[in-house]
Amino acid sequence: MEQKQTYKKIILVILLVCLALSMFCLFGQAIDLAYADTPNSTNVLEDLQKDENFNIEDYLDKSDDYSIQVIQIAESTAKELLIYTYQPCQRTCYIVATCINMSLSEEVKDTKLYELEMLSNEGVFCKYKVNDVKVADTDYRYYNIISIYRAWNKDYDEDSGNDNTINEVAFNVGKLFKASTVNGKVTYTHEFEEIIEIINPYVDFLRYSNGFWLASGACDSHYIAFDTDKQIDKLMEASISYEYRSAHSQVGMNEGTTYGPIQKPGPKILKETDKGQTIEYGNPWFTKNFEWDRIQSVETFKKTEKLKPETEKNLEGTKWVLRFYETSFNTFWDGTGGYTDYTEITNVTILRLKFITNGRLYDLGAVSNKITGDNIPGGGEHNAVDPFRWLKDLAEKLGIPIWVFVLIIVLIILAIALPILSLIFPIVGQVLKVVFKALCKAVEWILKAIIWIIALPFKGIALLINKIKGGGSA
Repeated sequence: MEQKQTYKKIILVILLVCLALSMFCLFGQAIDLAYADTPNSTNVLEDLQKDENFNIEDYLDKSDDYSIQVIQIAESTAKELLIYTYQPCQRTCYIVATCINMSLSEEVKDTKLYELEMLSNEGVFCKYKVNDVKVADTDYRYYNIISIYRAWNKDYDEDSGNDNTINEVAFNVGKLFKASTVNGKVTYTHEFEEIIEIINPYVDFLRYSNGFWLASGACDSHYIAFDTDKQIDKLMEASISYEYRSAHSQVGMNEGTTYGPIQKPGPKILKETDKGQTIEYGNPWFTKNFEWDRIQSVETFKKTEKLKPETEKNLEGTKWVLRFYETSFNTFWDGTGGYTDYTEITNVTILRLKFITNGRLYDLGAVSNKITGDNIPGGGEHNAVDPFRWLKDLAEKLGIPIWVFVLIIVLIILAIALPILSLIFPIVGQVLKVVFKALCKAVEWILKAIIWIIALPFKGIALLINKIKGGGSA
């Protein structure tokens, strides 16, 4: 009996050890890498083979697999971050990674794009330097890599299926690397992180004409619509990356388009409470102002905006809209021809989403291709002129109901015009005098009513005080 119990205990211990090893392999692994202090000039395979756990036979040559997989990182002697990748098709189809979506912490809130520079390539392995990253002088460093990008290729990548252009394709990494320095020795561990995949992304913009002082001006509101591979009940926050450049187009003499330098503003964080609106230049009194939520459901977006039929079709298969940037669009003419000044938005990608599903809060890195729209507005508002907007804005600032404000302005105009009209058109002047007196009487009664309403609570308080005083004297 005792022997049987002993066997049971041994089997239980073995199972527990196996379970622990399985969890360890699933959620992370520790690697003591000798190439933690290796210069960036060394060969990729030479570096990888310094790890005793590395087995080259695990990485097969696959001519029809155009993916990029991050397998390891290292910190060089020059305090640079190095990335090692497995690229299955590399022997037959040469591809180069362009950038990574990465956060330098355990969290993904500050994730951004970092450009890559290839240092070495051998077989299916590549070694890259991450630009603009300097290894921190701390005992523990985190590299939370969400995705890695490469250029889109028409020979083996699918197109967007709409009027968008795919600039770069993103591949899931979902690994949190931790570099630890203990007693001068560097070790690495990594854990697999949950990510969210962006599905059916669509980039476009709406144009609100006459959004400026000049009738030829407009405001372009840029957005990206998308769905995800996970359910989202409430989208609370998003990080988005994009590039832009100014454009000056001319027709007539010297026809052509000139462009300004490409600008990369870095990640833009949108929150569910954020608002966007048409931008204005000059005097805005005679133009209508439009406002919208930065984060919208596609359903709301379709109900509140005037969209072209083809735009509505392109939005099929999407659930959320991020309205991330507004730019100006201006046209003008002179003796030599016509000119148009506008802004091109390119390489739009979603980096992170914060959302609630089934009552649980998630903040996940996003795997999203870089895409560019067709530079043609998909809808918007036209001839949006509001000649009485200045009256509404002024009345709101003064705290006066708009109808009272208009009535006062009419009386002022009549008071100025009556003497002149009475001299030129006596009968018209007499009629306007009667109207003027009636309006003045109406304003008088309105003002008395307003004063009476305002004073009513104070009269009540005064009566109550007098009653209390009267009761006390009794």
